Amino acid sequence: MNEKTMATELEKDLENDIIFGIYPPGSRITEDSVMAQYNAKRHAVRSAFALLETQGLLVRWPHRGVEVVELTPDEVDALYDVRIVLETAAAARTKLPVDPQIVDRLEDIAKRHTEAFETGDFRAVFWLNQEFHEVQFACCDNPRLTALIAQHARMAQPIRVVKYDDEAHMQNVIRQHYAIIEAMRGDARETYVQATKEHLPASATAYRMLYERRYQRRRASS
Repeated sequence: MNEKTMATELEKDLENDIIFGIYPPGSRITEDSVMAQYNAKRHAVRSAFALLETQGLLVRWPHRGVEVVELTPDEVDALYDVRIVLETAAAARTKLPVDPQIVDRLEDIAKRHTEAFETGDFRAVFWLNQEFHEVQFACCDNPRLTALIAQHARMAQPIRVVKYDDEAHMQNVIRQHYAIIEAMRGDARETYVQATKEHLPASATAYRMLYERRYQRRRASS
């Protein structure tokens, strides 16, 4: 395995473990611990850290080292405000109806996403959701806008998973995926923009509640 491949695979493993709370927000990660945990070389760890810093999942502090980013609820609200602007802009710029082959692909991803949730495979749920929206927003035919959407979606990754064990929330997410598909099949732009907008806010609200509970516990134990 070459050095670039090693760093890329390590970055993916670390990304998964950050997203799913193996490394919770605010936790410190050292090069030595990652080398031992993942049987990785130091140069691969440093490359993976650099990649995850650019994605907004890690932050490097002077004299403290590398930590998992912990966003405040206000920062999450600001992030989701930006995501709404970007994603509705992409929806407004998408030519409708969308190519039937793309719609069929989205339906296949949505079906596999549903099956993954029903079997409790939350990692598959996460990555299929990511794939769904990558295909969706690629339809706007503006690569710069698509790249900005992907960048901000990555920053929101640990936020989205906080509701994966909420049956009502996940059933709503599934319904929203199919609403997006139906809107892309039609020619009503306002319907598609609204379906895209409605898909975003719940995770940010859940994160605020989780954050406040976490800090209440910290204050109680201090």
